Amino acid sequence: MRESDKIAFEKLTGARPVLVGCGRAGKVMPGFRKNLILHSGPPVSFGNMRGPHRMGIVGAAMMEGLARNEKEAVGMIESGEIELGCANDFHSGGPGAGITSSSMAVLVVREANSGTLGFAAPIEGMMGGGLGGWGVYNDSVRENLKRIAGTYAPLLDRVLKQSGGIDIASLFAEGLRMGDEEHTRQVATDRLFLSLVLEKSEKTDLSDSERIALLKWLNSCRRFVHHVGCASAVASLKSASGVAGATLVTAMCGNGYEFGIKTSGTGERWFTAPAPTFSGRCFSPSDSLADAAPWLGDSSNVEAWGLGGMAAAASPALLRERSESPADGVRQCAEMAEICFGRSSVFAVPLIPEGFAPAGILPRLAVEKRITPKMHGGILSRVTGGQIGVGYARTPLECFEKALA
Repeated sequence: MRESDKIAFEKLTGARPVLVGCGRAGKVMPGFRKNLILHSGPPVSFGNMRGPHRMGIVGAAMMEGLARNEKEAVGMIESGEIELGCANDFHSGGPGAGITSSSMAVLVVREANSGTLGFAAPIEGMMGGGLGGWGVYNDSVRENLKRIAGTYAPLLDRVLKQSGGIDIASLFAEGLRMGDEEHTRQVATDRLFLSLVLEKSEKTDLSDSERIALLKWLNSCRRFVHHVGCASAVASLKSASGVAGATLVTAMCGNGYEFGIKTSGTGERWFTAPAPTFSGRCFSPSDSLADAAPWLGDSSNVEAWGLGGMAAAASPALLRERSESPADGVRQCAEMAEICFGRSSVFAVPLIPEGFAPAGILPRLAVEKRITPKMHGGILSRVTGGQIGVGYARTPLECFEKALA
């Protein structure tokens, strides 16, 4: 193994992301501009974008007052008056469309060793994916986003700043021991997070009514910590970037058209291939995998951090939902270890003999062994955009081949 990859691996597995704030993207994200709208995945032209991206960017343009209607928004996008950017290039990333615009709230994570920042828009409460995740925009979504950015984000920000933040690596490590794999299942971790916020909020200047309002909102946000995990993965992976000569993977993201990776030694350069489709199980007999949309979203960064498919054996309940057994999960962890530099020192998986999840994906091993990361995810319909099942997709081998070229 290269010494440079060892250095990058130690930075990655030694990363300690801390959730430290929540504020408007235009105020807390370096380099953000009023006319900038971010999307998930590598660069993609507006013409090649899938529905959630196209709808979401147009919706964000109208919400920000950049355009009055869809026609005007499309014209401004095509002329370059409205700028489009990859979320990962701005240290951000979230599930699905990853739409982020200036007035939207974003979670702020700081990696404690390097100070590297990571961001992700919080899940939109009872609206679910809403604008950020599914690209849906209407009056209800607009008012909900205003409420999050104007009311709930400032309350959460006060709790985090006055309490010193929340250690996300430790939180997720505990969730793994309680049956979550921290990508598509986070039932226990959500409860742990809520109890931490409750405990920390009691030591702040929040009034009782403010505390109750914040906790009620968080409790309504199923899988709130998924978005926290996306921001934490970005901060952790970016902290391992920039090591000369290192090939360790520092980003894995999809836009529904292409999938891209980055490596430590090549910084912010993308290596792309056609976006992969899903294997798995549909919820309803009326749906099939032929209806599945290609991978769209930056939550796959969680896999590169060492969770999700890397820790498959941690979640027997999720394995069963995918019609698999605990033994299948153990085998999956063993397969993923074949393409990784080593194992996490934090993310323990009780069922596997080695005790800890593999981490530090190396393109050379992926190409030599013809094995690519098995990424967990929800199966989305290419027709409706809604979730129709659960399963996995494989990172395209071509991404790793290009990274080695």
